Amino acid sequence: MDRPSVIQSDRVLRILLLEDSALDAELVTEALIDADLSVSIERVVSADEFTRAVRDESWDLILADYLLPAFDGLNALEIAREISRATPFVFVSGALGEEVAVEALKRGATDYVLKDKLDRLPATILRALAEARERGERKRAQEALQQMLDERTALLHELDHRVKNNLQLLLSLVGIEFRQAEDEHVRQALGRMKERMQALGAAHRDLYDRQGSTRFDASSFAKGLCQELTSSLSGVRITPEFEVENVEIEAAKAAPMALLFNEIVVNALTHAYKERHGQLKLVLHVRDGTLLFQLSDDAFSLEEKEAARKGASGTILKALARQLDADVEWPREDPSTLVRVLIPVQDS
Repeated sequence: MDRPSVIQSDRVLRILLLEDSALDAELVTEALIDADLSVSIERVVSADEFTRAVRDESWDLILADYLLPAFDGLNALEIAREISRATPFVFVSGALGEEVAVEALKRGATDYVLKDKLDRLPATILRALAEARERGERKRAQEALQQMLDERTALLHELDHRVKNNLQLLLSLVGIEFRQAEDEHVRQALGRMKERMQALGAAHRDLYDRQGSTRFDASSFAKGLCQELTSSLSGVRITPEFEVENVEIEAAKAAPMALLFNEIVVNALTHAYKERHGQLKLVLHVRDGTLLFQLSDDAFSLEEKEAARKGASGTILKALARQLDADVEWPREDPSTLVRVLIPVQDS
């Protein structure tokens, strides 16, 4: 009989053996000793003994006969999986047909060996122990990764909390300065600053309400921005309309994109609507790696289009467009389109 190649262990393997035949138990023990495996085997016969042993002690391996007088291997397997799922479970039986063997493996058995081929048992045990060790290492790695993820999530929540508090504090300070300012130009500048900070806050909420997402929902932000700004103006008859597809972009572009959209929409509402009426139609989609952000109406007069173009010629808008590598167009030949912004993005 060829002896299997084995891996020597520095410690004794603790094996629980469910076997009603003392002779068969002796043959199993001899097969393992002959293969130079250092083992300590505890034999049990009844369901109570087996359950108590699995529950109260730690085992490297469980070996079980399939048929016993008042107990069977499948019940033993169910008990072992419930109490000690990580422990390898190998059937050693003289009566284990192919269908039964397949069913046992489906229920969680590691392997099986027939009693008339016990020479295969040492190699089967070593393979089962190696697989269990690999599963244990994977589980520990997954647990370590989950712990790291939990710590990162907790850090993101703390950062989110602090950023929200700081933004709220700044908004409160700007609000105080706005209320106390007597110069109209100063009030306008502070008002614009407050609007920009609110746009940043909205972008921040979109990212961190989604648990620190790596993608920024540009479509949801743009729709919300148009709805909020058109509804906040008194005496206004501007109805927002949307032709918007689901667009998500990398989180790194969230802040400058939010500010750019805010500058464009505020500028349109301020300069492009004579007597403040009309429909503000937003088009937003991505084609071939390019995001299109477009504002239009039934028709703009040349004076309205020119006023909007000149009003948007400030340093802030140019800086934001440069940061995003965006092209901002004011098409004069198309009366219905006020402004068109093209931004290269990574397709989601």
